[in-house]
Amino acid sequence: MNTIARVSILLLFGGVSLAAPAEDSVRWSLDAVDSSDIELHGNARAGDGVDRTCVVLDGQSTLEVKGFESAFEPDEFTFMIWVNPYSLDRDQQMIAAKNRYSMDDREWSLMVDRDGRFRLYLWQGRWLTVEGPQAQPGRWHQVGLVMKRDRAELFVDGAINGTVKLDHPIRSTGAPLTFGGVNDDGQIRQTLLGALDEAQFVSRALTPNEIAAQYRPVTATHPIPKPAPPYPLWDPAAPLPEADALPQLTDVEFHVIKKWDKPRDGYTFLHGVSLAWHKGRLFASFGHNRGAENTVTEEAQCRVSDDGGKTWGPLQVIDAGEEENLAVSHGVFLSQNDTLWAFHGAYYGRMDRIHTRAYRLDEATGDWEPLGIVLQRGFWPMNQPVPMGDGNWIMPGFLGKRYSGDKAFPAAVAISHGDDFTRWDLVPIPVDNTVKRMWGESSLFADGKNVFNLARYGGAAVALAATSEDYGRTWSASRPSNLPMATSKPAAGVLSTGQRYLVCTTAEDNGGKRTPLTIAVSRPNENTFSRVFVIRRSVHRDQPGESAEQLSLSYPCAIEHEGKLYVGYSNNGGRRGNLNSAELAVIPVEALRVR
Repeated sequence: MNTIARVSILLLFGGVSLAAPAEDSVRWSLDAVDSSDIELHGNARAGDGVDRTCVVLDGQSTLEVKGFESAFEPDEFTFMIWVNPYSLDRDQQMIAAKNRYSMDDREWSLMVDRDGRFRLYLWQGRWLTVEGPQAQPGRWHQVGLVMKRDRAELFVDGAINGTVKLDHPIRSTGAPLTFGGVNDDGQIRQTLLGALDEAQFVSRALTPNEIAAQYRPVTATHPIPKPAPPYPLWDPAAPLPEADALPQLTDVEFHVIKKWDKPRDGYTFLHGVSLAWHKGRLFASFGHNRGAENTVTEEAQCRVSDDGGKTWGPLQVIDAGEEENLAVSHGVFLSQNDTLWAFHGAYYGRMDRIHTRAYRLDEATGDWEPLGIVLQRGFWPMNQPVPMGDGNWIMPGFLGKRYSGDKAFPAAVAISHGDDFTRWDLVPIPVDNTVKRMWGESSLFADGKNVFNLARYGGAAVALAATSEDYGRTWSASRPSNLPMATSKPAAGVLSTGQRYLVCTTAEDNGGKRTPLTIAVSRPNENTFSRVFVIRRSVHRDQPGESAEQLSLSYPCAIEHEGKLYVGYSNNGGRRGNLNSAELAVIPVEALRVR
């Protein structure tokens, strides 16, 4: 449906029917969970609604209205919907939105924000907001937007809550209208845990009196489902501050491995730094692409430093994917028995037939000897192999396919045959049935025969945890933990002090933001984290590396050497997407002690 006719059309979430002629309006009753007019990404069920039944979303799913993109071209319209949120301690939860961030399609959002308040967001080259009241879990609220040429209004439960002046009318884009989340070109984001009912679009600006006349309080409530207890990765007795209150490490050295400099070198995408110390030299690798991320022009590249990361030699190619339609991207290093190995994720076309290829450094020539495919079935290594007490090495990663934001791509590990790094056993990690979406980039730490896998989630900004009691051969299912963590690749390990560490972004109420870059640590020989330090924040004046008010510091790696922890990471400099510099932080291990 690309235009609004002079009829009132009732779109049942399970059928279409025509009502008597009225004003230019469309209604979605959301009475069922299957429809030819609304596409469900994920899982939903029916519940008791404002009028008959409603749709209940599981916090990992969203609804997309088909063929309704251009209906928002008029400068004036009204949109309203009933919502019953179940939880306020999640990241931003969309009620309704018309955005597609990765394609630069931004218009507006109605949401339950991180602070539990209803809020209207409007794009004017920057986000403008209108704040509403606190949501009440389990209770029905009618929330809506009145759009005019020069201003927009938020109303909740029949009352106008605020107005914001617009610099110019909201630009209509090709972004779909979505309920309960955002479909960002296949990646499902900002999902709602709760119920939705009775949505309506009117192609004019209703007056406050008209809005008030349409509202009727609903006293019926929904029971709040009790979540399964999270896996205890964080010591519940230890306070976890918000990001601004976290202590910042001092005496940290910062260096730039590779500056983002497309105007001079032509490279757009950079991601996935890996580090290795080998024979007194520091090696750094990453995926590099003159085109877009995850396309066939991706290359595995590296640089070498002879002064501990202060300066770096020229770019060297590990593998540029000479085979037809082959791309080789970021990977991990392993220095063992005087040999430097590299294991890199690779794929064909655009993320098809993902696999891992092995390489060995020829130190006489400085070239990388390709050893072919060593792992298949979608395995992509995410952190360096770790030795285990049974004589084998274990390498964490995940099983990937062409990206889809409404599926669970599990974490996995590869286990070596002793020191033969051309032979690996692939062990997928099962996924708990409550986890509907994950992009399971994972890391791990080992404690004897016990191995702990920490993976990126898609449904919430917490780490997923799985455990093995037999050197990684069998695993519990990945399930949500009580450790906040941005939805990004983590890096974990064990320090020489016996402390476990996790590098990512961990802070109270920080949601999915990939800043600041933090390190969580445990007490010696404990397997729960109890302290978080900031490695660096977005603004980083008078220090090497890019600085901005808001940027992404992500996809870290970490390796200890001679009393220092070397942390590599991506920095997008405030640019959208993974247009990253590769940077390095060098932390004295002594600064991370917790007693």
